[in-house]
This record gives sequence, structure tokens and C-alpha cells, in this order.
Amino acid sequence: MPVAPRWVPRIDTPRRALEQQTSGPLSGPTMLDLSFAGLGVDGLFLEVSCSVAAWVSFYDSPAARTADAARPIEEDPPLSAGVLLDLRFSADTPTLKLAPLSSYSNGEIPLQQRLWARVRTEVTGAHTASLGVLALVLNDSVGG
Repeated sequence: MPVAPRWVPRIDTPRRALEQQTSGPLSGPTMLDLSFAGLGVDGLFLEVSCSVAAWVSFYDSPAARTADAARPIEEDPPLSAGVLLDLRFSADTPTLKLAPLSSYSNGEIPLQQRLWARVRTEVTGAHTASLGVLALVLNDSVGG
């Protein structure tokens, strides 16, 4: 008797994903915490854009972001601090294409489909800030 072919679930990764976050009204140089929920558990940063002059850091967990709050921009984070990427945007450079294999991975237990960011704007006066991430999502799975 012939055996029916087994159904194979669709695999949605790897896939390219673009996620953008925009702040509400901001005043003066300020700090803005963001989270990205559409970039999976693991992936590669391809391009990051920021609409204002700012220092942008990405983290593997909210705890890593909190622990990094007082670090000066001139200081590198410890290797195991959960800082995934530090970028500096000027008014002349709103988009940065990243080097191959600039990777990220969620560090929470249990794993989450989330990437955390902090934007430290350098604009004086009233403004808004938009941060966009183009990524190659390698893994969406949080279960075992």
C-alpha cells in the first residue's frame, strides 16, 4: 500500500524583516528605550537607520540595557554585558549598512522574540526619533 507523503511545515526563516519604531515628542538630548518584537530570536543586522543624531545601542535583554545605562560612549562594554551593537549616527549619516555577520541573539530565559535598544539623542530642543532595523532573521523559535 502506498504511503501518503508527510506534510512538512512551512519554514519562515531565514527571512528579511524591517521593523521601525518612532518616539512621541521628545525635548532636548534625551534617552529613549525601545523594543523590537518582529526580528525573531536570532539574526543578523543588515542595516540600521536613525532619523536624528544619536548614539544607539542594542541589547540581548532588558537587564543588559538597564545595567548599561551609565556607560560613557567612549567606553567599550565588557564582553559578557549583553551589548550586541553600538552605533553613532550623525545628522549627515541617517543609515548605516553593517558588516557581514553583525549578529544578535536574545539572552533572556526563557527565550523571547525580542530585541532591546536604547537611543540617546543628541538633538537640542523639541524633536521625534525614528529607529529602523533591517535584519536577516535566522530563528523565530522560542520553544524546544
